[in-house]
Amino acid sequence: MNTSSSTEKLASYPVKTTAAQNEQNGDLGISSPGAVASAANMTPPESLAFARGRSSLDRSVWYSGWLLTFLATAEETRAQFALIEATARKGNVPPRHIHSREEETFYVLEGEMTVSVGDRTFKATPGTMVCLPRDVAHCFAIESEQLRALILLTPAGLEGFFKEFSVPAPAMTLPPANGPAYGEVQRMLEAAPRYGLEFELPSHHECDSEVVE
Repeated sequence: MNTSSSTEKLASYPVKTTAAQNEQNGDLGISSPGAVASAANMTPPESLAFARGRSSLDRSVWYSGWLLTFLATAEETRAQFALIEATARKGNVPPRHIHSREEETFYVLEGEMTVSVGDRTFKATPGTMVCLPRDVAHCFAIESEQLRALILLTPAGLEGFFKEFSVPAPAMTLPPANGPAYGEVQRMLEAAPRYGLEFELPSHHECDSEVVE
């Protein structure tokens, strides 16, 4: 049986959307490729099925000490969600922050991390899912030598922030260990409102605290 490459789009299976979905897409300013200006000639937008493998170098970046591979982005999901495979090493701790536009869900594939969200702290090991709701401050710390996880953003959009502060990955490897993590904090603080982000910069990091749940 012939199969498609894991990085190819399976464009032969269009998925029709409902009237309610079409109305929502209009509110988001999303249109299908090739749409014309005349409302009378407009056709319902389509979602195209696609598949993608984890070793997609052309879709991978180095971001603040992380290797990120964009498995699905807003352009491919009509902004409904984004899916990222993320790898980082121990000691990479982002500033505590708040998302106002999306839920962020981690699913740990390899390694361990401690996640602080609101007044709760979780230890996440392989097979653990942690959902971080919007409008609740959170942060995390990597406890193992290396962490690999899937990050689901619902809806999509925040992946644009990661792209803005990253460089194309030259290989499917982590950035050099001696490189600065979150070395562009000031620029990140200035760009954050455009993505519905708010960073908190306390004198100590709550994600280094003891797990309470």
